[in-house]
Amino acid sequence: MRKFWRVFEFLEDIVSGGLLSVGVTMIFYGVIMRYVFNDARSWVDEISQYTIIWGTLIGTSVALRNDHHIKVDMLFNVLSKRVQYYVTLFAHTVGITFSLFLWFYGFKLVSFTHNTGQVSTDVGIPLYMVYSILPLTGALLTFRFVIKLYEAARNTGGAGKVAERM
Repeated sequence: MRKFWRVFEFLEDIVSGGLLSVGVTMIFYGVIMRYVFNDARSWVDEISQYTIIWGTLIGTSVALRNDHHIKVDMLFNVLSKRVQYYVTLFAHTVGITFSLFLWFYGFKLVSFTHNTGQVSTDVGIPLYMVYSILPLTGALLTFRFVIKLYEAARNTGGAGKVAERM
């Protein structure tokens, strides 16, 4: 089971980084084509936007896994370890709630765009495929926040340790 999670995390890293790299490379290609060869490609802008958005949203799960999200913890650090523990549990619960909303309403958006047959303007990609990143990100973040909540709740004696990792 541990090997499965290592492979899953590796794929998550590769997909996120790969999509961001492809998006940036496509933007570079578009700039060269537009300003050097005077031949703008409209599909480049659209596809690069989608790949960067997908890479960024998958990257939010990677950032959560590695505790790399931006946070302001000035007030948090002056609280007692016991209060930090409860604030940590509350924060992860709010994260789960937000992620479930993202999953639910993202799924509704995907269903709506699928049922209405909407496609992108330049390339003609079905928009339900583009928007499918929203429920996927919601599911990934829910999974990560549940793990964080479980780890925080399990470490009742080590509330300070949990607070340091946040």
